[in-house]
Amino acid sequence: MLAAVAVAATVLSFSGPVVAQSDMERQAQCELSAIRDTRSPLAVQYIRSACNWLAVNGDSLLNASNKGYYVCLVRQLSGAQSNEAAAAIMSACRTSNPL
Repeated sequence: MLAAVAVAATVLSFSGPVVAQSDMERQAQCELSAIRDTRSPLAVQYIRSACNWLAVNGDSLLNASNKGYYVCLVRQLSGAQSNEAAAAIMSACRTSNPL
């Protein structure tokens, strides 16, 4: 996660097209680290969505209150084996990190 913060600081110093590329790279790295052993299609869908949100909004102070929810999704959905387990994890993330 510290690497993402360092990348974000670097990204802020560049122009628009470079930022977009860095966001895509950060999203891809997030997905690669979280989806690896995940078998639940629902979990994969929400991991991808959370990684996208984190890549685009994760370093914004305006979105700081939402960040915990998306970090929870990425960390806890990783490795989910069924949609039922993924749904329970998503509910727990929502409860522990209200939006």
